[in-house]
Amino acid sequence: MMQNSDLIAGELQRAGASADSFSPLLLRLDGYRITTESDLSEEAFLMSIKGKQCFPRRDLSAVTGQAKSGKTVLVSLLMASAASAEQQELLPGIKRLGALPLKVMWVDTEQSPQSTLQILKGRVAKMIGGDFPQELFYVFNIRSAYVDDRYDLIAEGVATYQPDIVIIDNIRDLMRDINDGTKSQELIEKLMQLAQEQNCNVICVLHQNRSADNRGLRGWLGTELMNKVFEVFTCQKLSQKDGVKPTFSVEQTLTRKYDIDAPLYYQVSDEGIPVAPNLKGVQLRNVQGQFATHQEEMAKLNQDYILSQADPSDARTLEWDLQKLFNDAMADWQVRTADDMEQRVMALTHIRRKQYYYKLLDEAVNRGIVLRQLNRVGRVVIMLPPKS
Repeated sequence: MMQNSDLIAGELQRAGASADSFSPLLLRLDGYRITTESDLSEEAFLMSIKGKQCFPRRDLSAVTGQAKSGKTVLVSLLMASAASAEQQELLPGIKRLGALPLKVMWVDTEQSPQSTLQILKGRVAKMIGGDFPQELFYVFNIRSAYVDDRYDLIAEGVATYQPDIVIIDNIRDLMRDINDGTKSQELIEKLMQLAQEQNCNVICVLHQNRSADNRGLRGWLGTELMNKVFEVFTCQKLSQKDGVKPTFSVEQTLTRKYDIDAPLYYQVSDEGIPVAPNLKGVQLRNVQGQFATHQEEMAKLNQDYILSQADPSDARTLEWDLQKLFNDAMADWQVRTADDMEQRVMALTHIRRKQYYYKLLDEAVNRGIVLRQLNRVGRVVIMLPPKS
């Protein structure tokens, strides 16, 4: 197989240059080159939710939601599922993919040490059952650590203990100002490098915005994370009736590969363990507070923005003309607020579910059709990329 250095040597020769023209910077760039002959291993996924692979090695995942929405319950469930002796579903819908238990490093930056211990003993250990596998868990509470030292402490722990899954709850506490764009970018780049070099998945827990655009992750840090993360899982505490246990949902609101179409629901037992829900009397809603539904009213969609449709009954098979759609929604403006863009796109397309709009927006962002950024006052805006 031809090596990248051989390719460069051949190209330099054709250009009339010699191998002596290799600069240190060019050699560094060569290490990042991808060709059709690149020998890259397949992505290795550690968990599955509703049968879809998620939480890949060497990448970032995110868990978000408002306060008390079940974020820590979800990461507790992931920890127990990863380290349990049996390859089983501790909650129907969540399963470890590999046969062997995984090592987990959980770093708590928010709660008291006593609360961290209570979650570990009172929830994670109970879900695993039997003798607790101490050798699989590296749990740290660094709330009292100096903020400038927290990332270095985590990185040293990951390099030493070599966990398969690293959970940082909450990454907001790894920096002083969540709206510092430069520091936010630096932190996300360091977390990506950590996941890549240490062959692990790093789960970043971060609150949602308090604003009307509460789907977005908080601050400039959240914007940077959304731009780089493999997937986002959004937690929500649903409305309930008197006498009925609260029901929580986990909904995949961003992914770069495998769509999980329906939310996962659970309730918390009297013992503090997530269990399959009794949905009698519960009004199921999505992350935007709408009644949960999993099909679009296909006949009402605006065909002017649809290029093709493999299955007339399935919105997932639609191919949208995103360039035309977002150009029309932007009209003569260069920048629009997130709320304004949402309303205009949904009005143009006749989409009724906001979650489906968000998938279109994420695809448009990933394809460079529009940019999603924070403006000077910290509001999420959608803008056209600068013309080259």
